[in-house]
Amino acid sequence: MRIPSLMKILAASLAALLLCGCSSHLFNGDRQLMRPPYPAGEERKIQEELTRSLGSFTMKFPKSGSYRSAIVRVDLTGDGRNDALVFFRQDETKPISLAVLSQNDGEWQFVSKKEGEGGEIDRVLFGDVNCDGVNEIIVGWTIYSSGLNIISAYCMQDNVLTGIDVKEYSESKGSNISVAYTDMQICDFDGDGSAEIIASYLNLSEVSATAKLIECHRGVDDAYTMSVTDTAPLDGHVLSYADAKVVRLTDDKIVGVALDGYKDNSTMITEYIYWNSQTGDLEAPFFNAEEQAVTVTARNVNITSRDIDSDGVVDIPVTEFLPGYDASSDSPMYLTLWYGADFGASGYTFMQKKKNIVNLSEGYGVTWQSAWDRKVTCRLDEKNRVLYFYRYQKDRFAFSEELFRIKVFTPEEWKNDAHDPAFTVELNVTDEAVYAAVFSSEQTLVDRKTIQSSFSMLS
Repeated sequence: MRIPSLMKILAASLAALLLCGCSSHLFNGDRQLMRPPYPAGEERKIQEELTRSLGSFTMKFPKSGSYRSAIVRVDLTGDGRNDALVFFRQDETKPISLAVLSQNDGEWQFVSKKEGEGGEIDRVLFGDVNCDGVNEIIVGWTIYSSGLNIISAYCMQDNVLTGIDVKEYSESKGSNISVAYTDMQICDFDGDGSAEIIASYLNLSEVSATAKLIECHRGVDDAYTMSVTDTAPLDGHVLSYADAKVVRLTDDKIVGVALDGYKDNSTMITEYIYWNSQTGDLEAPFFNAEEQAVTVTARNVNITSRDIDSDGVVDIPVTEFLPGYDASSDSPMYLTLWYGADFGASGYTFMQKKKNIVNLSEGYGVTWQSAWDRKVTCRLDEKNRVLYFYRYQKDRFAFSEELFRIKVFTPEEWKNDAHDPAFTVELNVTDEAVYAAVFSSEQTLVDRKTIQSSFSMLS
């Protein structure tokens, strides 16, 4: 083989290695090649100051929650100016660390650092848990050895990043242990002026789940500690949580956590968790103690609880089969009924607020009209992006008389489509799609204005 040909082959091989992004002994396995681009602006200044103070390090990022950056800007000292909380690792054999930097005359200065407790950051939250007017740092760590997420808390005291113990008592071990969780939210749930954590923990091996209220208090040595002060049972048959949010649960302004979970591939439920100021208990009102499960909010659509009518209160979706469908149908369609809840001394009550057809694949809903009850059914063609509405007559084929359809066009398709304006109405337009209703020329059950007012995009 000639030398020039050999050099071409080696060059091509080296280019392939560079393109595939794999580490190689040719590069001494240098993982720094995989780092994201160096930050710009203030984050660049923060990283430069941290490099000057600590030397080399690798930035680490929370994998879930509202804060997904390795550098989080938040006021941690109560001076009205945002500090910088940074997650990093200097040694791959040690846990991730935290550092706090503050700004002085426009320049960032390293203040303090502390080693964390896990090999990965699940999420970070902020809240004033000790009612001192300053945010504390709540970090959810993932422990590699167990796979568990545990909770830690930190505060700034005299410019020193200080840990706050977060523990719960284990009867089986007869001692305090770290608080394990699957999801956690922070808010002033009991209205006492300080923030509390509501953590939800799925124990899949024991088919159990628990809500935990975690509060801050002074310990025996006058130091702040956080501990689980109350619990409530949750549905242990849930496999994973799809969504969790702090929201108003009722019209009378009860604030709590709305927790949506998957029980299997086709069933979801919603659980509410809140502090009952009348009884002084943490409650999960939908849990049925006899069945050890939540069934009242079960549904067969993959949609989470939300404020469907924009009244500031979260609503719960449940489903029922549309006419012409049952459990044996290959691709059943459902009517979604939205309920609000009210809590009283005797338990909870539901109030139906809205009914609609939800097209999750296209992100819109159509409010169901009472005149359609037992007279209308639907069929979804996801491939062609069409939702059909048919007149339903029990003694006839359910999909024989089309009333109208809602079709999603690309802008180009809409421009080139020869739609008849007498039977077509534009419902919504985005940069990527045009949503339109196309009416059958012979139907009289549905009018244009009803569909225009009934159509809405899902938030």
